[in-house]
Amino acid sequence: MFVGDAMAAVAAGVIEVRALIGQAPVIVGGLAVLSRLSNPYRATVDLDLVDRLLGRLPQLEVLRAADGAEPVEPAAVLLPTRYGAVKVDVLEVRQVELDQPPRRSRDPLHASAHAWANDTATDMTIEVIRTNAERVTVTTPSPSPGR
Repeated sequence: MFVGDAMAAVAAGVIEVRALIGQAPVIVGGLAVLSRLSNPYRATVDLDLVDRLLGRLPQLEVLRAADGAEPVEPAAVLLPTRYGAVKVDVLEVRQVELDQPPRRSRDPLHASAHAWANDTATDMTIEVIRTNAERVTVTTPSPSPGR
């Protein structure tokens, strides 16, 4: 559970992304980490998603085509929500990056870590209480903590 209007925009961003891409997005990054803590100690102001690019239209393209969305380079979009705009970063993972990783690059770790995050994701509920006591609640997949 989070408190504050800035976090309401982030939670609303998850709801907007779900509506646009037609499925629950897999969240990673700050929101995913903070949501798994028993006592979240700070807020986050952006939303990080994983897209495995498994035969669908890339999520980034869908989000950038949304009404009022503004592209942010290299792989993000400023997405309007009813509580304000939220920056959505889309971390794309191509299967070829896993099957044939480059030899002299840090990309294999990036790709395998985000593929693992996507593949281990389980539903998690995020609840935000705004300063006016309104609640914003959304359930979406997030990586399971490692064991």
